[in-house]
Amino acid sequence: MQELEELKITMNALVREDRFNEFFNLFDPTASLALQENNYNLLIDLYLKRSKIFFNIGDIQSCIADLKKITEWIDEHGTDGQRTTYLNMYATVCGELGNQKKNLEYLNKAKALAMKLDDFLTLCKIYNNLGVYYLVEGEPANAVSHLQKGLELSKKLDEENEEELMVLLKLNLSKAYTDLGEFEKAEELFDFLFSYIEGKQMMKTSIYVLQYKGLWFKAQKLYEEANEILGKAKDFASKNNDLILLEELNNILVEVITELNDKDRLIAIQKDYIDILLKIKEINLNQNLLQIELTQNEKQYESISTKDPLTSCYNRRYFEKNIKKWLMEAKISAQLVGFFILDVDYFKQINDRYGHLIGDDVLKSVASMTNDYLSAYESIFARYGGDEFVAMVKVPSKDELVEIIDNLYNHISNRIIEVDDEKISTSISLGVSTNVNGMVSEYKEIFKLADDALYESKRNGRNQYTVNS
Repeated sequence: MQELEELKITMNALVREDRFNEFFNLFDPTASLALQENNYNLLIDLYLKRSKIFFNIGDIQSCIADLKKITEWIDEHGTDGQRTTYLNMYATVCGELGNQKKNLEYLNKAKALAMKLDDFLTLCKIYNNLGVYYLVEGEPANAVSHLQKGLELSKKLDEENEEELMVLLKLNLSKAYTDLGEFEKAEELFDFLFSYIEGKQMMKTSIYVLQYKGLWFKAQKLYEEANEILGKAKDFASKNNDLILLEELNNILVEVITELNDKDRLIAIQKDYIDILLKIKEINLNQNLLQIELTQNEKQYESISTKDPLTSCYNRRYFEKNIKKWLMEAKISAQLVGFFILDVDYFKQINDRYGHLIGDDVLKSVASMTNDYLSAYESIFARYGGDEFVAMVKVPSKDELVEIIDNLYNHISNRIIEVDDEKISTSISLGVSTNVNGMVSEYKEIFKLADDALYESKRNGRNQYTVNS
């Protein structure tokens, strides 16, 4: 434990000091030790940090691989703060691959969660990424609005985090001001940015500073100055083998040199551009595969976030989120909402007699039958934990709710479930309650009413249902 704690401190220090080669060298032994000690919190942090580094050096494939690696860990063991960081990183990758719709969707999800947590650090990052989104969409005024919100929030951060985020926010703000023609405001920001990148590793942020200053010159028709600084940016992007940035820079340089009417330089830059396009053509298939993988990863994450892995019905988190919403809506509309708890009778004895694997199959069978039956109604069915399931259903009257419960009980109880040549007689007990047409609007209250009814069913011998009046 002490060794792992020391490694954690070292890894955080290496990231802070941009000593990425040393971070990569220590990554595998640190991650391996964290996994041995079931320290998933540290594992998630390590992979999130490395995915960000991969992104910053232009290695999108490795970035996606790290995000994919931690998808299940995030859901099962991650904190809300880690989920927010994951969604923000996911959105950034979507934007890099040109999927602006998904970029905005995941940024808004991350923003909502960060605001709920009062996570100012992550909120600053999200406002920065929203600024980038609006720059790409050609809406610099919207970009300025979001970036300024981020700068204001950054004042609440500690000195170290404030500086890192201020650089990103001011970088993108300089581009927004340039696009708006507010060159003096942009120039003030460039003074700060160039003093910051002096002596720093030439990663994406540094290259973008040079690129945006080049665009600033170009917007004012200072083409020689633009050509010089964009050439430096291109050299650094080439050293990083960042083909996406190289393509952007060559596009801009072609426009600049065309304005200078320098045919020799134009021929040279166009030749470079053709070489880059050929390289991009070679990796286009890989990029398409990455997009497919990202989409599959997104679907996997959505499924893991809402579904119980054993029974494939909804999980407790999804259910509790939605029943609170249903109850609040029903309070306004006076909609009758039925709620029940379903318990598999004597499930411990089934596990003890037949083993946990067969017990799991019994749970899957009960869940499948219940889910299939309730699919005919506007309902949500979920595994609450162990052998206990919960459901809510919108009904026009209490009589119809009782009819639904009665049919469900008869559909499942006293069924013979066959698993691996074993014939297992299964019965269920249910406790039922309602929101009394909106009079009950608290989840805890409707749950307690159903739980009390379930207790009555068990006290009276199980294999029955009780409706709490």
